[in-house]
Amino acid sequence: MSRDKVISADKLVHMKREFGFPDDFLCSLVPKYPEYFRLVGCPGEEKSFLELVSWNEEFAKSVIELRAEEESELTGIRVRPSFNWKLPPGFFIRKEMREWVRDWMELPYISPYGNASHYEQSSPEMEKRTVGVLHEMLSLSLLKRMPVPIIGKLKEEYRFSNAFASVFTRHSGLFYLSLKGGIKTAILREAYQNEKLIDRDPLLVIKDKFVELLEEGNKERAEQLRLKRQQVQKELEMVAVKDTVSDQQGELESGEQL
Repeated sequence: MSRDKVISADKLVHMKREFGFPDDFLCSLVPKYPEYFRLVGCPGEEKSFLELVSWNEEFAKSVIELRAEEESELTGIRVRPSFNWKLPPGFFIRKEMREWVRDWMELPYISPYGNASHYEQSSPEMEKRTVGVLHEMLSLSLLKRMPVPIIGKLKEEYRFSNAFASVFTRHSGLFYLSLKGGIKTAILREAYQNEKLIDRDPLLVIKDKFVELLEEGNKERAEQLRLKRQQVQKELEMVAVKDTVSDQQGELESGEQL
């Protein structure tokens, strides 16, 4: 999706958590696929780049396009790729805005993997393409959401305008902009239902199981510590009873001697 099929490796390192990349993905993952990627420069010096060596049309299909293909196969009718623009219950927009959204949705879908060099930055087509890129980025992320500042790191590579973040509020039927924690986070609206992620990535499932194991281990350890404290307390009480009995016996013996 990036300009010239090249992206900053250092920027990808900053985004690795968002996409579930391992910490050493530049060393462990990239070299395994020399037919696809080439690492240029030394990572960590802000002058390294990940370059796409060969182009595969099968990989250059967005979530929107794949969804349209699946629907076409199921129905036998050619389905045009289109965004799933839907507002949550109780959320309304003005008539003028509804008309603008309707006209914008009628514009042909522009694949984020296509060449966008001939589009003017301020044109409706470029906005359609920008929305497509943002939709694809969020769809590829683990949690289907990303902090806006992190997305902004790829502004140059993806030809985003300086005001690209306004897209999230202008297209409220596609995105939700959260300000929780004082950080602007863009959320893919269709990926959530009642604030719950609908389709969980396998990595998240593994993470959840790992957290469950940790919690079970912590509970077991806490229980062991509790039982140990009870045993220590019981032993202390027994020692105290023995000392009391010994003192009493000593007093009795002293009285008999007198």
